[in-house]
Amino acid sequence: MPWEKTYDEAEVLEAAMHAFWSDGYHGTSMAGLVAATGLNRGSLYAGFGNKRALFLRALRHYDDTYRSGLLDQFRQDGPGKESILAVFETVARGDAQMPGGCLMIQSAMERAPHDPEIATIVESSMAEVEAFFAACLSQGDSPPPDAGETAKVLQGLMIGILVMTRTNRDSPSIPAMLAQVRSLVG
Repeated sequence: MPWEKTYDEAEVLEAAMHAFWSDGYHGTSMAGLVAATGLNRGSLYAGFGNKRALFLRALRHYDDTYRSGLLDQFRQDGPGKESILAVFETVARGDAQMPGGCLMIQSAMERAPHDPEIATIVESSMAEVEAFFAACLSQGDSPPPDAGETAKVLQGLMIGILVMTRTNRDSPSIPAMLAQVRSLVG
């Protein structure tokens, strides 16, 4: 009798994503994934392949759900400088239910240097954020002539805030970075 899946794939990806987000790729074992997802090893391998394949799916799930979802939320309100500030404030505030930081940034540091496919996913995700910032800056009565360059600086500040929220949500660096964002977007 052929194997038949009896689980919700999105729920499994969400659980695996949280495990990788919390413990990193190397810190997440198959036993940890079994515990996080509630599936046995055989079901994980049959449904998702090996650990790397599951990680790739979980990383894409993260990007589709969290990065895209966050930016789409602010796009609906209309792009503009206020949207940039709202994104930064939302990220800086964080969510007590989440591990903190960003799975994409964590993957950029841990896996992207060693895995071209992961590097491509990370670069694409970061390019989307930078494009969002550039579009927001270009809106309004007096868009800056250097919106693309300012978007790159904002991307760097976003990465810094994401790293800081992962290491210490109460870091005094976070309000200082937010002040820089406010001064950049005017």
